[in-house]
Amino acid sequence: MTPADDVTSAPSTSPVSDAVASLDGPARLRGADAAAVTGRLWTIAGGVVLALLAVAIVVGLVSAANDNARINRLRDHGVAVTVTVSTCIGNLGGSGSNAANFTCRGRYRVKATDYVETIDGLTTFVAPGRHVAAVADPADLGAVTLATTVASSRASNARFAIPGLLGLSWLVLVLGYLRRLRRSRVRPAITEAARN
Repeated sequence: MTPADDVTSAPSTSPVSDAVASLDGPARLRGADAAAVTGRLWTIAGGVVLALLAVAIVVGLVSAANDNARINRLRDHGVAVTVTVSTCIGNLGGSGSNAANFTCRGRYRVKATDYVETIDGLTTFVAPGRHVAAVADPADLGAVTLATTVASSRASNARFAIPGLLGLSWLVLVLGYLRRLRRSRVRPAITEAARN
């Protein structure tokens, strides 16, 4: 017997080949096995995401309704005031190199109470000391909007378009989620019946 015959006829007892042969799944380098993400975890995560989307859609619908109600309230029952501009500060654009608009604050009086508030709708520079016509919200006299902005604003059902479309998309997602839930519950019952 030659030394070459000994090498070819001896069984492989390398520690590396024994370790590779003993693995059932993919090899791991170090540490503990990673926990598998089960279908139940994905089901719970999907339910949480759908619940959060539902909350966001409801908030959008309520916001649209409040905007329409505020516009109607200002147009129908707003308190006309004259605001004396106290400051007008320029807001920088996205790059920070140019003025995008202005935020102006002014002083006005309603029912013997003085207010110093930001003038909503006034986005151009107005020199301090000038007077502008505005409308105070009867539900919150501390909120004032430029009179021309109120005159050009209208309540609109278009504000409900985006939350409505999101609501329809959410409904489709819920139906798909429920279908998946139903399938995942039926599959183990079929597997169990096949075993018996």
